[in-house]
Amino acid sequence: MVWAIILFLFISLPSFAGDNVITLKAQGTGATITTKQMGSSNTTGIYCGQGSFDNSLIQNHNCDNVTITSSVTGDSNQAYMQSVWSNHDGQTWITTVNGNSNYSVIDMDEDDNTSTIIQTGNDHQAWILGSGDDNVYKIEQDGESQYGKIISFADDSDIWITQEGTGDHNAYVYNSSGGDNTSTRLIQKGSGNKDADIFWYSGGDDGEVTLTQQGNGAHTSLMRFYTNEYDVTVVQKGATNKAYSATFNCSSNCNKTISITQQD
Repeated sequence: MVWAIILFLFISLPSFAGDNVITLKAQGTGATITTKQMGSSNTTGIYCGQGSFDNSLIQNHNCDNVTITSSVTGDSNQAYMQSVWSNHDGQTWITTVNGNSNYSVIDMDEDDNTSTIIQTGNDHQAWILGSGDDNVYKIEQDGESQYGKIISFADDSDIWITQEGTGDHNAYVYNSSGGDNTSTRLIQKGSGNKDADIFWYSGGDDGEVTLTQQGNGAHTSLMRFYTNEYDVTVVQKGATNKAYSATFNCSSNCNKTISITQQD
């Protein structure tokens, strides 16, 4: 186990074989952190600005302008990144995964941050949880049978999920208590079934939602909007079944533009 407090440091931590654990806790600004794990059944946990070290509470801690890159190669690995509490602006967090049946999570708050999960292989799961303004949340998955979920409480942000390859793909976006001027894009391509679920609740004016599902297999999209002003574009292309379901509710100023295209 690796345990560290970092202030203006560069750290590179490789781990090989299987059943290895990296636990890294960081506080400070301007850090660059890199971790690598190769093998199976490994776990990486990176926590920036966590509330306590050695059970001692840290007050007014800072984790600005930090770049963290976690690389995982192998099967059945888990990678967790978490940035919590305040003063966590300008961060860039990237997790890259190559293998099968891997699980990745990024949990980040505050403003001007970028969270990216890139997974190549089969049967992956990716989760991003975020809050704040002017953020970018991105999941890219290439392979068979992928699951991606983004839960956001953010304004002026970009939300992306891209899934390509064979097998069933599932994508879910939930946005609440914010979402003004937020852009959401879901792209699902390949020969398997594709399912997309988008839920905007409480806020989200002047937003854009674009969903593209392309290839063979059944295409299903469920959209639920409990907000006011936004544009929605849905494109479903393929040789098999296509289904679209949407619920649109708003309290006032219900200015919506909705475009749905289904094409063999």
